[in-house]
Amino acid sequence: MSRLERALPSEGKIKFLVGEFVHKGFFYLYEGNILHIEKGLQNIMVVEHPFWEKILFINGLIQFTLKDEFIYHESLAHIPIQAMPEGKVRRVLICGGGDLGAAREVLKYDEVEEIVIADIDPRITEVVKEFFPEMTKGILDDQRIKLLHTDAFKVVEDYIRKGQTFDLVIIDSTDPDVSSGQTVELSHSLFGSQFHLLLKKLVPDGIIVQQAGVPFTMSNILEVTYKTYKEVYSGELVHCYRANIPSFGGDNSFVIRSAQIDPKEPKRKSIPYTVYYTHDIHRASFVLPKFWDEILSL
Repeated sequence: MSRLERALPSEGKIKFLVGEFVHKGFFYLYEGNILHIEKGLQNIMVVEHPFWEKILFINGLIQFTLKDEFIYHESLAHIPIQAMPEGKVRRVLICGGGDLGAAREVLKYDEVEEIVIADIDPRITEVVKEFFPEMTKGILDDQRIKLLHTDAFKVVEDYIRKGQTFDLVIIDSTDPDVSSGQTVELSHSLFGSQFHLLLKKLVPDGIIVQQAGVPFTMSNILEVTYKTYKEVYSGELVHCYRANIPSFGGDNSFVIRSAQIDPKEPKRKSIPYTVYYTHDIHRASFVLPKFWDEILSL
């Protein structure tokens, strides 16, 4: 994690250059007002920006901006749900997702009876509620939401111990540590084979989807994630799809496992209100660039 800050005078206000480390010698720079900084389980920062509006950083990396978060969250939620027939998605577990963006999209389906959000850091939800109220309005008032501020790994273990299952698991976490040599990110265990062996029991017949970073700058994350899925879910349908998130600097990858249904084709006639997602977008999302196919074949 790296952050570069330099005070700049601007019409009587103090502005900062916030640097997001992408790769060796490569930073994205954002000039804006820092609204909030705190340290705890994770380093959290909120920046007000003239183009991106407001930005949430966790451990120095962008998690979302108000300008384009709808693309990421709609891709994460609607593609797996639309890949399943009507009435088949009743119980949903979101691992991570404390910003409530994925939950907002899942709540658009009346058939969903329960959404469990397991995010280890309670401050993410509190910060988003304070600085991004337009994203969270009414979500926690919905009786279908169960918000747990605990380790998603332990939550999955507990549900398996109780003999419970889910129809859909969405892993909406920060990127893992796959090349740093040390574990910094709290999400690290959610990308491992041990966790996915548990999910195979928790979701015997449904869908599991996980964000896997931007391959153009972080190909190792997609490579490691896809290999884990192919090993753990051997003999089942494992695919990769993409969505261009402008603030991420390119196409973000998502790895999806479906026990029985081909996820590349939407199964539903109707779509709730969306800004990005359509059935054509759904189909196109599974068309990958050649260099992605090469990453997946390593």
